[in-house]
Amino acid sequence: MRLLLFFILSTQALGGGLDSYRHLVVADSLGQSRDGVHVTYLGTNGYQFEFKGHALLVDPYFSRVDLWSVALGSHIQPNTSRINDGLRHLASGNCRMDAILVTHGHFDHLLDVPALMAKTKAHLIASTSAIDLAKRAGVSYGEAVKPGNVRQIGPWKIRVLSATHDRLFGKVPFDQQRSQSEAPQRASDWICGEPLAFFIEVNGQRIYIDSGGTPAQLPPNESVDLAILGVALPDSRARLHVALERLQPRYILPSHQDNFFRPLSAGFQFAPLSDFRFVQRECAQQKRSRLILLDYFRPWTLPKAASSKSQNPNPKNS
Repeated sequence: MRLLLFFILSTQALGGGLDSYRHLVVADSLGQSRDGVHVTYLGTNGYQFEFKGHALLVDPYFSRVDLWSVALGSHIQPNTSRINDGLRHLASGNCRMDAILVTHGHFDHLLDVPALMAKTKAHLIASTSAIDLAKRAGVSYGEAVKPGNVRQIGPWKIRVLSATHDRLFGKVPFDQQRSQSEAPQRASDWICGEPLAFFIEVNGQRIYIDSGGTPAQLPPNESVDLAILGVALPDSRARLHVALERLQPRYILPSHQDNFFRPLSAGFQFAPLSDFRFVQRECAQQKRSRLILLDYFRPWTLPKAASSKSQNPNPKNS
């Protein structure tokens, strides 16, 4: 694992930004207020969904621990300043933060959750292993779920699905439990555990989100409005075609492809091991789907489906 991380260090300069793909980036116009489900990208695999005074977070991660600390096995901890800066972009005022969903226990998904729970009073929903890590990191309560569970929280109907995690050199990174009682201190202490995906229904719309892997089989004739699919590494990209065939989304949003070792303030940069051109080619085969990208902290309203199922997604919502 450390050899791979040092390889990433040596190739970080190769990752470009979003400039070449501005035609794919969608966002609501400045100051525009639209009815519907607002989607905000928080970096890595982090998202906020907002609807009529209610908000839902998935994998929020603002600290962006540097690669050297991870590669050298240094102690890591949440970056309070970066978390507070991230909170400025989240729903506020009369908006209720209903829950935080976590797909798995790696540090780039779970590290900041205890601090965010303390500040937002949101309810944590994650696997048993992720809940255990969060409690050892200071969380007093979290709800452990497993594939097949369904939760209704505010306007959100959340269906829990099984998922997989990418392998590196034939194994899932950071998946060895070292202690059952100590607080996690190094990146390797934040183990993957059981990966989950989530199928979220709100406002008559369906959103699927994972952090990589192949989605569980959805019920017949239940395509999604928005599929947020992790494409960080070769495993998940190899399974992308199958995922899209199963989900038949109106909008495809590739995720977990930015360089999450850089501060969010430095702007979006593709990770060295990402391959967005491959993702584009796979998505182009889905004739009724529209490939989109989101930039950090720029909300976008998910359009309602047209009355005719044969109509393509509206390309003007940007």
